[in-house]
Amino acid sequence: MTDKGDALDKALAGLPKDVQPGRDLWPSVRSAIAAEAGVAGRGSAFAASAWRPQLAAAMLLALAASTTTYVLTRRSMQSELQAAAPIATAMPAAFNGESLGPEYVKSRAALDAEFERRFAALPPATRAKVASDLADLRRAANDIAAALAEHPSDPLLQELLMSTYRSELGLLTDVNAMTTR
Repeated sequence: MTDKGDALDKALAGLPKDVQPGRDLWPSVRSAIAAEAGVAGRGSAFAASAWRPQLAAAMLLALAASTTTYVLTRRSMQSELQAAAPIATAMPAAFNGESLGPEYVKSRAALDAEFERRFAALPPATRAKVASDLADLRRAANDIAAALAEHPSDPLLQELLMSTYRSELGLLTDVNAMTTR
């Protein structure tokens, strides 16, 4: 085997190191490469356009699967929450004058009468601001009471309504505490 390797090495060594071609081949090589790249470029554009409908279908399928999963999961969570929610047997909370007791009704009537007297003595600009604030508080109380009628056991709504009533009473008390001019 070493004889063959040595013979091959001698034969290779005997070959000329530089061989000049009979003509310049580079222009034809460049044109062949450019022609092949053009065919390959058209082929890849054709291949990409062939995949577009399939990619769009795959994206639509993934979107449909995600939407279906979301809807089904949400429905099952809502049904679980409804099944787990205790049945409310307590009386619905009502915060109108009657349910807060006769002392409240009496105190509120006295406060309202004093408020009307003091309110009439306020300057017009102050009276307009107080009337606007009072209307906002009463509108908020009505909105919260309506929401509370739909969700009577919601402690946040109950606290919001009581806080709104306290703010209204605070406004009435502040006006009553003002000195008349």
